[in-house]
Amino acid sequence: MTGRAELVSTISGRKYPFDRIEEFAENGESLEVSLPGLAHARPRSSPHLWERFGDFLPFPGMNPARSLGEGNTPLLPAGRQLHEWTGLPNLLLKNETQNPTWSFKDRGSLTCMFLADFLGERVAATISTGNMGHSLAAYGARAGVKVIVFVPGFAPREKVDAMAIHGATVLRVEAPDYSAMKRHVLGLAGALGVRIVSGNGPVRVEGYKLAAFELYEQMEGRVPDYIAVPTSACGHVRGIFKGYRELREAGLIRSLPRFIVVQARNNNPITGALKRGDEQIVPVTDVRTIAEAMTTGDPPGGEEVLRKARAFGWLGEDATEEEILESQRRLAAAGFFVEPAAATSLAAVRSLVRNRRIDPAATVVLMLTGSGLKDMDVLRHHACGARTSSLSTVASDLRAVLAERTSESPGTLPGH
Repeated sequence: MTGRAELVSTISGRKYPFDRIEEFAENGESLEVSLPGLAHARPRSSPHLWERFGDFLPFPGMNPARSLGEGNTPLLPAGRQLHEWTGLPNLLLKNETQNPTWSFKDRGSLTCMFLADFLGERVAATISTGNMGHSLAAYGARAGVKVIVFVPGFAPREKVDAMAIHGATVLRVEAPDYSAMKRHVLGLAGALGVRIVSGNGPVRVEGYKLAAFELYEQMEGRVPDYIAVPTSACGHVRGIFKGYRELREAGLIRSLPRFIVVQARNNNPITGALKRGDEQIVPVTDVRTIAEAMTTGDPPGGEEVLRKARAFGWLGEDATEEEILESQRRLAAAGFFVEPAAATSLAAVRSLVRNRRIDPAATVVLMLTGSGLKDMDVLRHHACGARTSSLSTVASDLRAVLAERTSESPGTLPGH
C-alpha cells in the first residue's frame, strides 16, 4: 500500500471514503479505489501474488490465512484444434477454472476478506447467480465471517448447494429479472448497515486486477494485443484493465491491451450498444440464455464500460446460443471443460477474426472464467453418456471401439 486509499466515481470523479458501505455513487456510477503514489509502486519478492504487488493494493495488512490458494492459474497455448478453428495461431487461454471454487471470483473474494479484516466486519453479503456466492461462502468460512447470499430463482442447484455446504445463508429472491433484484438488494446496504457486494464493486475489482499482475509475470512483461472477457456485471473487465493501467502508471509497461467485451446474443446490453455505436446501453429484460452466469440485463456501470471502449479502442462481440454450445464442445475437445458463459469468448474471437476486426497474427488471451462443473444441467444439450457393456461383451465392445475411426470431428466431446 503506497498511500491513503479513497473511492472515486468513475465518470464524474466524485470522491468518497474508502470504507463507504454503499457499492455505487448516489447517481449510480461505479466506484473504484484510488491509491496515490502508484508511480513509485514496484513488485517485491514473495511467494504470494498479493504481497508481490502489495504496493498496488489498498489494504494495510493482508493475512495469508485468508487465502485458499487462489491465483497461479495456467496461461496456456490454446492448441492446434482451437488455433485452426479460430484462425488465431497466437491464442492463449487463462484458465481461471483452476481457482479454489473453480472460477475467477475467488480473486475478488480474497480482497473482500482483506477488507473485512481491515474494517472489523464479521458479516459479508453478496448477490450472485452462483459463482460469486460459492466463492464468498468458501472464503467467509475460512475467515470466520458470516456470509449471506441472495440468489435469483433460476440459480442452479449445484451452485446453491455449494454455497450452503460452507455454512452460508442462501436467500432465493423472486423478482421480475436479475437486474431488478440486484438493484433492490444493493439498496438495502446503507439502511441495514451490512456491506452487500456485487461483481462490480470496487473492492472486488481490486481482486480481479490481480489477474493482470499475474499475466504480466507469466508473459514476462509483454502485453497481449487483446484480452477477451465474458462480461455481465462489468467488474472483471474493469479489474483486469485497472491492473494494466496501474502497471503502466508505475512505468512497468508502455502500452495497454485492448479488451474484447463478450456477452450472449440473448443478453447483450453492452455488446449491442458497442456494435451499434450507441452512447448508452439499452437494458435487456426477460433474459433467456444458456450462459446463466451472464444474466445481468441492465448492468450498473455499463455506461462506464462503453466510455472505456470508445476511449481505448475496445471491441464488443456476442455469441448465439448455438455458438456458445459449439464453443463449449470445442473447448472440451481441447481439454477444457468450462461453463457456457466462459465459452462465449471463443465464439466471439472467431467471429471477430472472420469479420476481419482482429488481425490473425494478434496475440489474444481468453479468460476462461468458470468450470463446466458449475452448471452440469447444460450437458443435456450435448451428446454425453456412457456405452453399455458387460463382462461377456466387453472384449468385443473394446474391439469395436478400437476399430472406429480415430479422426473424429474436432467439436466432438471425447468418447463420442
